[in-house]
Amino acid sequence: MDKKTLQNILQRHTVMIWDTLCEMYTPLVHNNEPKIELNNRMWRTAGMCFQPENRIQLATKFFLAKTEYYNHMLNVILPHEIIHQADFNLYGNSEKNCGHGKNWVKIMVEYGLAPEIYHSMEILRK
Repeated sequence: MDKKTLQNILQRHTVMIWDTLCEMYTPLVHNNEPKIELNNRMWRTAGMCFQPENRIQLATKFFLAKTEYYNHMLNVILPHEIIHQADFNLYGNSEKNCGHGKNWVKIMVEYGLAPEIYHSMEILRK
């Protein structure tokens, strides 16, 4: 899959996730969904949310490594990062390091995901 196709898929998923969060938390309708960027240099971190910039970076390599990683990136990591943005938009700066505070946990659980901080995907550098 080329990068442009992946970017289009991510954009569609981002809009769907954001729309669901807007239904759950109506004040979010006043904010745009975050911009998604692919990062070829990330090896351990699957995603990062830059909350003040309303921007998320995802590790390209995890999407390309294995089918199960691709699905995990779309269905767990992407919502995880988008929920960081929702947490910031709703409550401001998180009370915990890296934004995994009680409000983020609450949104993750209400969205239907386990509030796990770390992933178990691994890519070996060549």
